[in-house]
Amino acid sequence: MIEWTMLVNVIAAMPMVTTSVASDGLPATPPGVADRLDRIRERFEVPALAAFAMKGDEIIAIEAVGVRARGDASAVTVEDRWHLGSCGKAMSATVLDRVVARGDLAWDTTIGEVFGDLDEVLPAWHDVTVRRLVQHRSRLPENAREPLFALRSMPPETSLPDQRLELVRLVLARPPVETDGSKMRYSNYGYAVAAAMAERRTGRDWESMCRELLFETLGMSDTGFGAPGSMTEIDQPRGHRNEMPIPPSPFADNPPAISAAGTIHSTMTDWSKFLAAHLDAARGEPGVFDAGRLQELQLPPDGGDYASGWMVVRRDWAKGPVLTHSGTNTLWHSVVWMAPARDWVMAAVTNAGGMSAAKACDAAIGVLIDELRRLEERESSTVSKVVETGSGSE
Repeated sequence: MIEWTMLVNVIAAMPMVTTSVASDGLPATPPGVADRLDRIRERFEVPALAAFAMKGDEIIAIEAVGVRARGDASAVTVEDRWHLGSCGKAMSATVLDRVVARGDLAWDTTIGEVFGDLDEVLPAWHDVTVRRLVQHRSRLPENAREPLFALRSMPPETSLPDQRLELVRLVLARPPVETDGSKMRYSNYGYAVAAAMAERRTGRDWESMCRELLFETLGMSDTGFGAPGSMTEIDQPRGHRNEMPIPPSPFADNPPAISAAGTIHSTMTDWSKFLAAHLDAARGEPGVFDAGRLQELQLPPDGGDYASGWMVVRRDWAKGPVLTHSGTNTLWHSVVWMAPARDWVMAAVTNAGGMSAAKACDAAIGVLIDELRRLEERESSTVSKVVETGSGSE
């Protein structure tokens, strides 16, 4: 038998199996991935499709295929910015946790403690905590449209904190949709209210907190809010409605008052930095943020499967719990899967909405799973060969 200590030494000395690095500094995608993604794009008739896979903190495949806008020849690139929709909720929960860590807020801070002075806020909301808001157990309506329509009519010079305060008045003037918060009821308003609570306690706007506490900390310099790009030129992908490209404008995304619920755009490499931080935490490994704190964000309440910006499910291929989320503002679609037991992360985005866009992203995830499996098989094969040639014994 090969001694364990010998095996450890052999593995430590073996070369790492990785993909080559492209001229732009990103890893070269394994052969065939671009073709498979492009076939998926054509099959589901989406303008563009981008995806990446990570093993640990390393991107092992990254690709973008298609065009930024239908009717225009500008091809997407791996450095383009994509709207993440509700995949940004995990980022918002992480920012809130950093506000909590600084002592400006607590996870058990209640709406009544922050907004109890507002006459419009019904007493029925006073005991709802920040944690219940981000776990969708606040009893808020799923996505009532009337408050958003009211926000659209506010003067354009109204500051975002003032818009969010008005949203609090509008949303919390309505009674809860349930008598208790025992059931998960998905609501973008929960994240908007939580962000407004953070604003009132810190005296800062939500966007600046995101930039300081998350984007700058992780070096996410190409991440921002709203539809990416400019009105005058197609310099970034554009979301599509009924196959029509929509230029970036206030009407190309949800109102910024609910940005905590999902108006973030990002490049794939920026997004990977955030996901790597959560993967490190899920595996109990040291990282930029406190692993224990992020693990709490990844833990659903008893009997539930929605944590704080993450759905927690199981899949056979993952060999353990999986953290996942999808996002759409109806013009874009995104999805992310994280399998801590295998040290995997996969994400896909498209500049279209609807069922076809969701299916395209899911199919892209399947391609990435295949690539990660192949990588592990190559690594396993290399280990076996090195052990056989290096041990000289049985």
